[in-house]
Amino acid sequence: MNRIFFYLLRLFAFISRSVFAKWYMPLIMKAYKRVGVDFIGTPEYIHYDAFLDANPREGGCLIIGNGCVISTKTVILTHDWSFLIGMRAINADDISFNDMAFKSVTIGEHSFIGAGAIVLPGTKIGKYCIIGAGSVIKGNIEDYSIMIGNPAKKYADVREWGERWINKDEK
Repeated sequence: MNRIFFYLLRLFAFISRSVFAKWYMPLIMKAYKRVGVDFIGTPEYIHYDAFLDANPREGGCLIIGNGCVISTKTVILTHDWSFLIGMRAINADDISFNDMAFKSVTIGEHSFIGAGAIVLPGTKIGKYCIIGAGSVIKGNIEDYSIMIGNPAKKYADVREWGERWINKDEK
């Protein structure tokens, strides 16, 4: 039933974008809360077409910080069943599948996830980070990092990058 309400709220959010734009974020947040996404504060924007996968009952929480922006076609996963292939290959039946499959994801405050980025299970993105479009990200990303590529690598520090932008305009 939660999934039905999720899709209805998401539909209302999509419709509201052109009619009552200020309703969009409260509706999209309410939809994602129905399926287990935790919000710390209010995100700046989450695109309608982003896929946010939360599995809190199985141990795969998704926590999104205040002021975050999540772009179109972004995929944020809190589960990964690919390890099963390896476990089956070595006949390992005595492991806890849920403990291995579900891992929480945290996105720190004021971070930006670019279009088409994929955030893998177990990732912790710090505050004021930029994840470049199309990047595949995994692990602990320190605060103020700009990450780009597949696999994502640190490109720069957001503070230094911001300073360059300011100085560029002064010349």
